[in-house]
Amino acid sequence: MLVPGTEMHWVTFGFICVELVILFYLLIYRFARPDHKTTGLDIVLILLLLAYNITGGLLPDPKLPGSFFVQECIAYATGFITPAYFPYYVYKAFELRKMEFHARRGVIYFLVLPYLLFVIVFAVSHNLNYAKNILIIPVVYALWVLVSLQKSIRFKNAGSHISRDVKQEAGILFFSLTPWVGLPFITYFNLNQSIEATVTNTGFLLLLALHVKQTVEQVRTEHERLIASESQLLNWNEQLQEEVDKRTKELEKISAEERVMNSCHIYSLMSREKEIVLFICRGNSYRQIAETLFIAERTVTKHVQNIFTKVNASNKLELLNKLGATAVGQPS
Repeated sequence: MLVPGTEMHWVTFGFICVELVILFYLLIYRFARPDHKTTGLDIVLILLLLAYNITGGLLPDPKLPGSFFVQECIAYATGFITPAYFPYYVYKAFELRKMEFHARRGVIYFLVLPYLLFVIVFAVSHNLNYAKNILIIPVVYALWVLVSLQKSIRFKNAGSHISRDVKQEAGILFFSLTPWVGLPFITYFNLNQSIEATVTNTGFLLLLALHVKQTVEQVRTEHERLIASESQLLNWNEQLQEEVDKRTKELEKISAEERVMNSCHIYSLMSREKEIVLFICRGNSYRQIAETLFIAERTVTKHVQNIFTKVNASNKLELLNKLGATAVGQPS
């Protein structure tokens, strides 16, 4: 069942609509997170799928401009280029380092050059069925890539536990590549367009979904780490402020006691009198001073009276003011 006025099947049109929605989402995410480089890989994959579906669905069509030869070359070009992107995509998106040869050079040797050979044979023979024999090259190459993919996954996870996520990743990667192996057969035998669209798009969309899932998990993990870091930083700030306040008070206390000692020297107070003055500045009572110095309370009282006389103070508050000890504390 075709879309009215075109050679495109409704199934192909449905995949195009789905991929346009995905492309719109990826573009929004790309603008929101320009630092997330792997999103660009997903955007290129979706654009290639759209190009593949549009050209494969619409071409060839005598109502469209261009000769049959040109239209078929365009349609087959997207059929070669889209699989050629797969090794590079898994190499970058899933960090499969053993796929580097296929990502950098293999696709040129076994997909790009075979496509050029396909065009040459088609142009010389004017026989599309004869040119289709070239498709055996990408089929054999796809089998080689499958083997390399298995080795790459093993190398990536060497020495680590084979978790459910690893098995899921491996399964989807193989399932995504399988349509590439079957695509030349579908094309060669001219099977229904809906079958071709379903087989090829399902695999690649699952691959995209796996990568998006991993990206979401990565973003969620980064967000949780950011929240934890902010909470930890907030606690550090509070602890730092408490420590600063504590140190400030200690410095103020030391500074005030130094002023008191200087004042005691000016008023020619004795060592014991200086000790008692410091205790008074700290807010200790006569009884507490006596217990600390292991002397009688009346002895403390006698020393205080001598201090009052030397400083010319009538009470402890006046004494503290004259000695410059108000910052240390008030007597109890």
